[in-house]
Amino acid sequence: MADLAYAETRERGELSLLACVADDVTKEAVSRAAGLLDWPAVKVRTGGLATAHRFLEAGHRAKVILVDLSESDDPIQALDEFLQLLPTGTRCLAIGKLNDLGLYRAAKSMGAADYLAKPVSGETLKEALASALKTEIREKTAKDGKTVAFLGSRGGAGSSTLAAATAWCLANDHRQSVALLDLDLHFGTLALSLDLEPGRGLRDALEHPERIDGLLVASAMARQGERLKVLAAEEHLDEPLHFDRAAAAPLLGALRSDFDSLVIDLPRSLDAVSRQVLAIADTPVLVTDLSLAGLRDTVRLVELLKVLGARGAPLIVANQVGAVHRGEIGQGEFEKGLKAKLDYLIPFDAKAALAMARQGKALPAAAAGSKATLELRRFVQRIGGGGTRKPRSFLKKIWGS
Repeated sequence: MADLAYAETRERGELSLLACVADDVTKEAVSRAAGLLDWPAVKVRTGGLATAHRFLEAGHRAKVILVDLSESDDPIQALDEFLQLLPTGTRCLAIGKLNDLGLYRAAKSMGAADYLAKPVSGETLKEALASALKTEIREKTAKDGKTVAFLGSRGGAGSSTLAAATAWCLANDHRQSVALLDLDLHFGTLALSLDLEPGRGLRDALEHPERIDGLLVASAMARQGERLKVLAAEEHLDEPLHFDRAAAAPLLGALRSDFDSLVIDLPRSLDAVSRQVLAIADTPVLVTDLSLAGLRDTVRLVELLKVLGARGAPLIVANQVGAVHRGEIGQGEFEKGLKAKLDYLIPFDAKAALAMARQGKALPAAAAGSKATLELRRFVQRIGGGGTRKPRSFLKKIWGS
């Protein structure tokens, strides 16, 4: 497999290794490690993260990047920001002058292949670099589930209802293994709406991302049918919750590796974890009503996604269309203000809403023949990989791609 990785590297003009280190002793260790590995196309440069930043900004690529954190006042924050810039398929190995278990755990939880404390020998670096490459190769063959993140532009727009219904359709119509994640630990309603008892492990996973593994996550999930599992919480309101943005990556990584699809319902508080999820989701879904306030905040959320550097272009879904109580301004006026066409319009169906509440089921399970369900299934067909409908051109205009 290593020969295959080298062949791909040469074909794309990538380096096998870029090492950005601050001292001559580490430079010598890197040179020795590269010689022992016999990797092609290795470059060693003086400097730390700033040097590596310039390398990426110039459009260069490497299979493994070794970065020295010694010159950083806040190595954890600096490494986290750097890791967000890494292109898919690039592994990062960090070294530094601090021999600190907390720094090691933080680096691993954020997605670094390893963290080594100076001084490091050539043999130690050889093993760490070889392990980083093997990890990258394994990740190519591992399951990498799609991530769909729902966020309501307004309270009550129905993002939670659509998230639950989407997860149900992916599991039952598309026969996928699906994880449904509710990141509103105080007021989330996904477990309640599906008549489930929320587990007790979500908060612990977000507070201690270094502990996250498949077994921990699985033990915290509730089952909804054969293929759908729900990860939610119901924390006491008198307990404030503050999670570091680095907590999102290991949790999503664990879920993506075990499920075909990961559906996430985000709180409108837009905390650090929610912003990180929006940035890395394959498909951010903005759910809005057709109110003037919904229009304003949908435009603002699209701009936020651009600021966050989100990897996926958003889908914009108008929900509860035709509900008089939502104060609609009309589809045409809404799209004029948005300067774009809406992707999907899901009609308001009072009978379906009542059926969901009484039965404790997702929309398609409680009201299979509803017009809302029919439009929802069109939406799920697209994000589930079975649709042939191409993204509307307005996404390119908004997204600048």
